[in-house]
Amino acid sequence: MSRAIRLSPALRLAVVASALAVVCASAQAPLDVRVALIIGNSAYPGKMALVNPANDAQAMADVLKRLGFTVIELRDGNKAQMSLAIAKVSDALKGKQGVGMLYYAGHGLQLDWRNYMVPVDANLKSAADVAQQTIDLSSVVDIFKAAGNRMNIVVLDACRDNPFGGSTSSAKGLAQLDAPPSTFLAYATAPGNVAEDGDEKSGNGLYTQYLLQELKRPTAKIEDVFKRVRLNVRKQSQGRQIPWESTSLEDDFFFNDGVKYTIKPEELERMAAEVRQREQKRLAQEAEVLARAQQQALAKERERQQAEARVLDQQRQAAEVRAKEAERLSAAAKTIEQEKLAAEAKARDQQRQALESQARERERLLALEQVKERERLISEAKTREQQRLAELARLQEAQRVAALTKAPDLRMSKEQARDLAFKEEKAAWDLIKTSSNPEDFYSFLQRYPSGGDLAEAAQYRLDQLAKPKITAALGKGQDASFAYTGPRYKVGDVYEARFSDLLTNVPGEKVTASVTRVDGDVIELNDGSTVATALSAIIKNARGTFDPPNLGVPVELQVGKKWSGRSTQTTTNGQKFELVSESKITAIQTITVPAGTFQTYLIETTIYAGNLMLKNKYWMDPRYGFFIKTEELGRDGGRIVRSDRRELVSLKADRS
Repeated sequence: MSRAIRLSPALRLAVVASALAVVCASAQAPLDVRVALIIGNSAYPGKMALVNPANDAQAMADVLKRLGFTVIELRDGNKAQMSLAIAKVSDALKGKQGVGMLYYAGHGLQLDWRNYMVPVDANLKSAADVAQQTIDLSSVVDIFKAAGNRMNIVVLDACRDNPFGGSTSSAKGLAQLDAPPSTFLAYATAPGNVAEDGDEKSGNGLYTQYLLQELKRPTAKIEDVFKRVRLNVRKQSQGRQIPWESTSLEDDFFFNDGVKYTIKPEELERMAAEVRQREQKRLAQEAEVLARAQQQALAKERERQQAEARVLDQQRQAAEVRAKEAERLSAAAKTIEQEKLAAEAKARDQQRQALESQARERERLLALEQVKERERLISEAKTREQQRLAELARLQEAQRVAALTKAPDLRMSKEQARDLAFKEEKAAWDLIKTSSNPEDFYSFLQRYPSGGDLAEAAQYRLDQLAKPKITAALGKGQDASFAYTGPRYKVGDVYEARFSDLLTNVPGEKVTASVTRVDGDVIELNDGSTVATALSAIIKNARGTFDPPNLGVPVELQVGKKWSGRSTQTTTNGQKFELVSESKITAIQTITVPAGTFQTYLIETTIYAGNLMLKNKYWMDPRYGFFIKTEELGRDGGRIVRSDRRELVSLKADRS
């Protein structure tokens, strides 16, 4: 008779990770035809030459081959060679319903909302030369579409400065484009900005360096791969370069299914040792800087004491002069003056002693602070090292028990695995959500990049603590309002909206929402009757409280963006409901409501709460936290239980 297997807490988490990996891997067909076109152009003439693209292409080809891709590779290609390579890819993909990938590193430019890859033999002197001498990126995408691919991946490490002169392009960097159907589009930096090429020592460009690292990570979804790359590049460049993605994928895709390219335990140990060495070096540098600062502070304190002593000495000398003058005037006056001077001298001596005592106390306190700071640095280093080792141990344990998930006693449902994974993520968020250290949010997003409400909240906090130094250029047809990056709620904002029945159009009540308090990222409407986050997630409203906050919007708004949410609603009478939501930005739409005409993002959301299912639409102007228009349709089984439309009637909100 078989016995049920009891799992320790650590082993249970490992099984969760393994179960999730099994669930995710099953979503990807094991017999995908994968074909990648890899182009790296470095050998441009003269000062236009680049350091790393050819190296980047070779390294990318090596990794993708190990991940099951058929690779067509071209380095330092002229236009004819690039065109031939594209034709080969077309032949390899045609009729296979496979996965087509383009990776390009080299010079790129934009002209009239089209992006172009520049061959090494291009001699561009005017805009007219661009179409004739370069390769239009859309031509490759069209070939992928014509081949009938089920999925296309386009990666462009081509956002460097345009060396051909301003007359050949319409703006710097590459143009913002929405991903065509079934396509994942990735840029090395945000549209309209330039990326770093890297140096000879690194061997790879900054973006590709981290992309190569993340491609090897087993059972990571494509969106998670590029989110982690973005975080690493942003952190390394201190916000000067932030990669950008646009996706229209409906299916999951995994570069590494955990079989094709596994990381061996000894390699993980080596990676951990490298992290420890870098951390020790950083701590030593920080301690050295601190010691220098304290020495400088002590030196300044001694200089100040010496200056005070000189002043006291000058005062003493002046007093002696006055004493001699008093002797000359009269003996009686001399006696009185001497007594006075003696009292002054005694007071000055007491003052000097007090100053010396204060100085000694300051030196003692500085020494204590130095000891405390060193102890704090050592403590923080130990904590970070324990966290890293714990993460490493979880990964190794997950690999070790992966085979165990095949046993019937260890299998769990998809929903059970998701519940346990969310509880772990929520616990990690609760530990850092009030932190003022950006490192905490970098670490959280690296660990939980999947784009749920908690990840968006972490991204918002990171942007407050380590403000990005670049802004993505507007896309074609986007209104100037889409460039707004300020707060969406301001004290004094007033919104008036009108409800109506979504199905019958029968008008309902009018409501007014006034922003009465803004405290950091917590917003109060109507004196606290509604409380929300800066990302519009509801903390409290007339229906109850929500933990974590429910139904927020993402930090980065763009068509194709998907995210999820989970929250526990506690009603005013104490009942609890679990809410699960899936959201996606599906379009940019210009809409007219009684308050005016607005260009908006259309957000479509499905919410599950027990037997209740809500299909909602929200039209959002990036300048305002209050939606311009909403539509909510709720069903309980086959019965419609909610059908509301809300439109903005008027607003008072200065965004100039």
